[in-house]
Amino acid sequence: MKRLILGLFAALVLVGCSNENSKAVPANEPKAKKTVVQEDGHDYQYDVVTSATTSTFGTKPDAKLTPEQKEKQMFWSVQPPIGVVKGHYYKNEGLFDGGNKGILELVTDDDGKLIHVEFNEFASENYYEPKYANASKRLSDYAFFQATNTRTDDTLVTWVNGITFLEGQMLQENRLDGNFETVKGSSNSARNGMMPLAAAMKDWVKKPFGFYYYGIAEPLGNGITARLQVVTKDGKMTQVAYDEIFADRKTDITDTSLQNFYRQSKYYSLDYERETGDHFVETVDKITNQALKSQDLLRVEKQDSETYKNYMRLAEKLQTEMK
Repeated sequence: MKRLILGLFAALVLVGCSNENSKAVPANEPKAKKTVVQEDGHDYQYDVVTSATTSTFGTKPDAKLTPEQKEKQMFWSVQPPIGVVKGHYYKNEGLFDGGNKGILELVTDDDGKLIHVEFNEFASENYYEPKYANASKRLSDYAFFQATNTRTDDTLVTWVNGITFLEGQMLQENRLDGNFETVKGSSNSARNGMMPLAAAMKDWVKKPFGFYYYGIAEPLGNGITARLQVVTKDGKMTQVAYDEIFADRKTDITDTSLQNFYRQSKYYSLDYERETGDHFVETVDKITNQALKSQDLLRVEKQDSETYKNYMRLAEKLQTEMK
């Protein structure tokens, strides 16, 4: 969730550096094992490791696959959980690997069981590819940028693959600390960013802090999913966030002019507003700020826009859940 700054949680600052060109594979390089994960009708075939691997950051080996071959073989999902999620809310954030910002959000039930785990990362302000400075690695086209690099010809994975794999483990095993398996070729952010933040939160989830999360996501029927998230503190709304996420597959998006934005969201896409003229961010910020000010999801200025209509559709349902 964007811009959640909760004074109760101090940022955990993690300092690290990505390794540069590595020409030789160290003798102690961890051995990978094959793992298949089935999720949302897709089989992910990963090489997973139990410790850090040598970074190939900065290298650009000769191409082994054409862009068309890679597009067919690579897959990742940015879809939110469909339906309603609500529970006790916890958040931690910190800097790692040269200034990248990691944000980990957890939701638990009344028994302290994890029911939602979500990690987001924003590239550093001096990121080596200027386009992605301060950009969301999850919901912009950053993963496609990774996919164009020949370093992924062997691994066929992106940042999103590595993070969603780790999120799934934490949920399935209902734990935040200890060692986890990570996807080979996509483990830096998982091990240097997400895992330390999670470990620091292991005792937090043992008791409620007074923050509560309400989230809802629904497909709009056109290859786009609307998502509304709210955080409250002792019953008062402290955060409202709304976004619309494009499908993982181009062909699921009915408007062909929008198909190039697949696996991105309207709010965090770096190109959507410029190419479509839709002032989505401005519209959403106005709506969510008004909801916060009025402390009512439905008390916002009426607008003649699809964004407003889609927001209201979810707001009416979530408002009921919050009563």
